[in-house]
Amino acid sequence: MNRMPSWMPPFLKALVLHGAIIAVLFWRWQSQPEPVVAPPSPAPEVIEATALDEAQVEAELERIKAQEAAARQAEQARQEKLKRQRMAEERRLRELKRKQQKEKKTLQQLAEAKRKKAREEAKRLAELKKRQQEEKARLAKLEKARREAEKKRLEEQKKKREEEERKKRLAEEKKRQQEEAKRQAEAEALRQQQLAQQRQRINRQAAEATAKVKQKVERYWLKPASYQSGLSCTIQVRVIPGGEVVEAKVIQSSGDRAFDRSAEVAVRKASPLPIPDDPALFSRFREFKFIFKPEG
Repeated sequence: MNRMPSWMPPFLKALVLHGAIIAVLFWRWQSQPEPVVAPPSPAPEVIEATALDEAQVEAELERIKAQEAAARQAEQARQEKLKRQRMAEERRLRELKRKQQKEKKTLQQLAEAKRKKAREEAKRLAELKKRQQEEKARLAKLEKARREAEKKRLEEQKKKREEEERKKRLAEEKKRQQEEAKRQAEAEALRQQQLAQQRQRINRQAAEATAKVKQKVERYWLKPASYQSGLSCTIQVRVIPGGEVVEAKVIQSSGDRAFDRSAEVAVRKASPLPIPDDPALFSRFREFKFIFKPEG
């Protein structure tokens, strides 16, 4: 008999083996010849003989009866044996059927257990998949929150750096402005000092020039007959570069027209006046007011 495949489960191997045994026994039982009842032996031909002894006849009859009894006993024994064999075969078949039913039930139970296990495994896998999806969603949510928090943190850091840089620039700008203001203040102070010095110099020079103009005008002044001591008038004088007088006009009279007139004449006669050539000074004498008040 060929060996069964190694992949076949043990219970399936046993089921196939029992089926094969049942088939062989059934075939042998079908092929067993029906018990043949031996026909009764033909009565011995009675030969008419007037010479046979009745004792011989009786003996022959007893022998024939004994043979028939032995044949019946043998047939009966054979029938009993066959009956026992059939009963044993029926018991074996019933036991085999019971085993098959038991194995079938076992297989059904195994199959149901397998299906139940498969359902439980499917349920477990579905729950596991659901938990994995929930965990994935939770991790995705956490990752999203982390990215948003990180983005917010970076934005805050950026704003903080920008604010610090802005404050730094403002501080630097303020410092620069303060330094610039200080420099400008120092420069302005220096300029004001220089201007003050220049004004002092110009005022001094202007005073000197005015004194010289007064001296020169007084040299050309002719005292009128009506002059009284202490008279003075203000003359508007306009000159051109070089000190030449182009206009001399009393703008504030002394009350003595002759004195006023003599003062105007004296200014014109004193032309050119001793005006400084320095442009800064000349600008002050291009058109100036001159108070004429002779001494004595």
